[in-house]
Amino acid sequence: MEEVYQTGLKEALNEADQPLVLMSPTAFSLDFVINLENELSKIADKKMQIKAFTNARQESPVLFLSRDKKINLDTKKSFINELDRKILELKGDVETLKSDDIARQLKSLIDATKPTFKIADMRQEGVVLQVGDGIARVSGLQNVGSMEVLEFANDIYGLAFNLAQDAVGCILLGAEEKVKQGSWVSCTGQLLKIPVGDAMIGRIVNALGQPIDGKGKIPTSNYRLIERIAPGVVSRSPVKEPVQTGIKAIDAMIPIGRGQRELIIGDRKIGKTTLAMDTIINQKGNNLTCIYAAIGQKAASVAKVGEVLRREGALEHTIIVAALANEQTSFKYLAPYAACAIGEEFMERGEDALVIYDDLSKHAVSYREMSALLKRPIGREAYPGDIFYVHSRLLERAAKLSKEKGGGSLTAIPIIETLGGDVTSYISTNVISITDGQIYLESGLFNTGFRPSINVGLSVSRVGGAAQTKIIKRIAGRLRIDLSQYHEMQAFVKFGAEVDETTKAQLSRGERGRELLKQIQYAPMPLAEEAVVLYAVVNSLIDDIPVKKVMDFEKGLVEFAHQNFQNIMDLIDEKKDLTSEIDAGIRQIITEFKETFD
Repeated sequence: MEEVYQTGLKEALNEADQPLVLMSPTAFSLDFVINLENELSKIADKKMQIKAFTNARQESPVLFLSRDKKINLDTKKSFINELDRKILELKGDVETLKSDDIARQLKSLIDATKPTFKIADMRQEGVVLQVGDGIARVSGLQNVGSMEVLEFANDIYGLAFNLAQDAVGCILLGAEEKVKQGSWVSCTGQLLKIPVGDAMIGRIVNALGQPIDGKGKIPTSNYRLIERIAPGVVSRSPVKEPVQTGIKAIDAMIPIGRGQRELIIGDRKIGKTTLAMDTIINQKGNNLTCIYAAIGQKAASVAKVGEVLRREGALEHTIIVAALANEQTSFKYLAPYAACAIGEEFMERGEDALVIYDDLSKHAVSYREMSALLKRPIGREAYPGDIFYVHSRLLERAAKLSKEKGGGSLTAIPIIETLGGDVTSYISTNVISITDGQIYLESGLFNTGFRPSINVGLSVSRVGGAAQTKIIKRIAGRLRIDLSQYHEMQAFVKFGAEVDETTKAQLSRGERGRELLKQIQYAPMPLAEEAVVLYAVVNSLIDDIPVKKVMDFEKGLVEFAHQNFQNIMDLIDEKKDLTSEIDAGIRQIITEFKETFD
């Protein structure tokens, strides 16, 4: 058998997928397949298996090794040589042979034929037609798949983003200056993967998982597809464990559960990122790995986030995925998917993860920009019609898995920036409909000093009390109603109407409750402290405290509780429920502190 031991054949067989697939225009006999298996097993020094299929459109027999390697089988040369030798052996007896004998002889010759092997690369090659603005148009890639990784000259890679009849539109993942018009491009047969795992924790990476924090390479051998199908309904379980944010207004009235998708929405510069940072900081010791995706932000902003997390000791459980404002549009588009893939690694290991997308408004703009460059049709507000699918396939990957699947969870907190408080814009309404609730920040409240500026009336959690800590649920169950009544009565009183004592008491409680929900940035409150403070306002124990002194009262109450009733605080953290002992203990803390408060 000629050319059997050519260079690379043994290596190709050892790296091949099993079983090998034999595709031919006509059916081969079982003997031929067995002989072929034996020949290949000798070359590879291990057992090789072949499955044979017939395809009339196939021009010649092909043995597929993998997605990018195949072996072309040439049986003509070997068969002709064997036939010539057989004729010489038979000499003049050929005329005396019956037709059945001739058919039998030919069949045995075919079965004994040893094909010539020739390795062929299945990777198609094409030509770059046009390049610019982070986009390349290429031709010649007939069998390329959507979002398949493409290799350009000078070690530049891209993704097949737009499949047209005459050309393929690609988004580049490297310097476009190195890609020249007329240069070659080839398919890799692979989808985009990024590194994942524990080694990523504490690092800042780009949208491809490459470190950009100057701390060297990330020692990980685990990789995960950047996009995948979300877990099905059967694979999920109900959301019932809380993500304790440390923000009183959220934990008391708009609780977030592990596996939930909760939107933060509001105008720029009114504290959306601060809410996300407080949530990450509060996860110290809560066994929740956090991934923060910075999409289209300035390098200074990302550096500030990293510094705040480092200073607060939260970088030890956080991964930052950054796509900077001056980077290519493709990186801004891929960043949230990369962050999600990193979080899924922890979820599928049975652990809990939280991913924050800051923000999906810039992500939508990057998708609109790429689509415009690729001449895709535009729709409402100049966004392509599939922008809803772009965000839904990302956010649907957040889930609480069932026990059979490991019980892990991935919680998603997307951020959307509005203009002038308009929540009816295209992207805002899209993401609101995808998520399980929204936390609406109002610029009017922010400007009056009420921070975090959460509008309780427009904010909602569709999971609600099911994911709330029992003690907070029992203590703050009617806080939202009290505040709603306060806002309604306050508007009524502005007209100068006289009110009775009951209404005055409700106004007093609501006013102090509103004041107590104020919170400084980067100072999330532990569960025990939240329970004590909320208990005081809901049970009308601070109605006699002047409004201007409520914040001082809160600070002093927390310090007093830790100094004199640490056993009650520890019991709250342990039980997480309002038992009779804890109820009496909290009331005693507040009563005794009021006696000392001036």
